[in-house]
Amino acid sequence: MPQTYRPKGAGRSHDPHDGLVFIRGCGDTLWDGKGKAYLDFICGYSALNLGHAHPRLLAVAQTQLSQLAFCTGATHPWRSELEKKLAQLVDGPSLESSESNSKVWLSSTGARAVEIAWKIAFANRPGKIMRFHLSYHGRSLATAHISDTGNSDALRHSFGVHPSVEGPEHSCVIPFPMCGSQCDGKCEECDASMDVARHWLEGHSEETSAMILEPAIGARGYYFACGAYFRRLVKLLRSYGVQVISDEIQMGLGRLGTMIASIDDGWKPDFVVLGKSLGGGITPISAVIGDRDRMDKLPQGIESETFAANPLACRVALEAISVLNDECGTASISRRGNLFRERLRDSISANCSVDGRGFATVIDVSGLSNQGARSDDSSRVAWDWVCHAQGRGLLVHLTGVERNRIAIIPPLNVGDVALQQAIEILSSFWKVR
Repeated sequence: MPQTYRPKGAGRSHDPHDGLVFIRGCGDTLWDGKGKAYLDFICGYSALNLGHAHPRLLAVAQTQLSQLAFCTGATHPWRSELEKKLAQLVDGPSLESSESNSKVWLSSTGARAVEIAWKIAFANRPGKIMRFHLSYHGRSLATAHISDTGNSDALRHSFGVHPSVEGPEHSCVIPFPMCGSQCDGKCEECDASMDVARHWLEGHSEETSAMILEPAIGARGYYFACGAYFRRLVKLLRSYGVQVISDEIQMGLGRLGTMIASIDDGWKPDFVVLGKSLGGGITPISAVIGDRDRMDKLPQGIESETFAANPLACRVALEAISVLNDECGTASISRRGNLFRERLRDSISANCSVDGRGFATVIDVSGLSNQGARSDDSSRVAWDWVCHAQGRGLLVHLTGVERNRIAIIPPLNVGDVALQQAIEILSSFWKVR
């Protein structure tokens, strides 16, 4: 399909799937314009945790569209119910809204929610933001500067330099330990990461507002670290009074086998940011959940959005949370995800490693470089592997700084037959290569 009216900057030439045209989706399957079916194991980068066109989500969306889809600045019962439900995810389901320790700020997109969390953190404690070097928190003018993509020369030349990334004397970028999900949090990479954080805080804690964390690195490569590492880091941050923001836009709401990954790992942040699958792949909605006293520090008039907390989005989000609880189950996600990775490891080249948590899985092809191949060879293999899968009807995501990692992101309610089919397609690459 010609893209006559599309600017070059809106293209995705880095994506092996660039050029595919999809016309229909249902469950875990997409169909292109020629009628070919694909298992969608990219899943909208977790926006489609419940797959395409889930019947329960469609039903409530259609009902809400016929009743009240939008109202400007007014409250409505679905907003109040969703705020309570999200607060309960952090505080526990037994608490009533009047007893909740949390309040909820609803927004439209993940980047906007990150900006809101940042504003609230700054209102409580002015200062700079600490982050991981492989972080990704959006591409808005603000969030691009606390994302890995914010370091590009093109961005700096276009928009100037934000103080949080101007240089080492103005910011702190913590190396994310790439030791994997099975580490005990005390390896050399974890210790090195902690040393960088400690060194910064010893000299700059009073001018630091918060650190924004991801419980697993999503967009920049699907890297995993254990809960013990995060607990060490958060304890250090709290000892200096630095606030903690957990960006769970991609990795929350079941993706890692738990609704709120940070809390399940034993480090309760000051603010949790949710998005993507909160809208069930139907409508954009995001949320910041935080301590009620901290949330109230941002004055009125500082933040607002036209489409935030609209009735349609709130009603769909309520149903999406309900479906996650009814049909997926966090224990089942963890068990089935672990089994999937075990079978995948047994089926592919021994030079490739497999890591993950819940239904977030990555294949690392960089091990081929350790066998005498160049790093760009491993990138080519990863590209070819993704294209091979696409040709056989499976969509997986090429990722990583060197694009030599393959993220596998199925719907959380995916069937066992589809999982086995994905393993067979991925393993067949090594038979024809």
